Amino acid sequence: MTDPATPDAAAREAKRARLYERYNNTALDSGQRIQGEFFLRLVEEYDELDQEWTEGWLTWIYDLQYNRGILDEKTRILPIVGYCVILDDQGQLPNHMRAAMRAGATPREILEIILQSAIYAGMPRMVRAMRTYRTFMRDLGLLELTEPVFRGDAREP
Repeated sequence: MTDPATPDAAAREAKRARLYERYNNTALDSGQRIQGEFFLRLVEEYDELDQEWTEGWLTWIYDLQYNRGILDEKTRILPIVGYCVILDDQGQLPNHMRAAMRAGATPREILEIILQSAIYAGMPRMVRAMRTYRTFMRDLGLLELTEPVFRGDAREP
């Protein structure tokens, strides 16, 4: 039994085709290559709000910036992981970790970016990012990690 809230493959492909008819195809291809379906969700959400803004965003970032050819994709995306840590954006961090891995980064390289960010972001933000990293890598089955047995928080007696 399928979930009625989940569109079937035909509906998804129809929506994808509409987006490709409306927007910059090079930008859409770049975004999907880097971020997969997460990217298409953003485009779909922005499309419903403001099509002119969506076209500008797509063209500027996913056509012009991501296709400059000066940096390889891995080098371009790894700093974005660090930016997410510095901004304490735990919502975007998993997306950019996934994009970095699609571009060839290893889990260890991503962890190094997170650990190095402590210098500029501070320990609290780095710790939150490290926990997001642990959960993400464990959920993907890339690292065998356990839940810590120690609480070590303000509820400690």
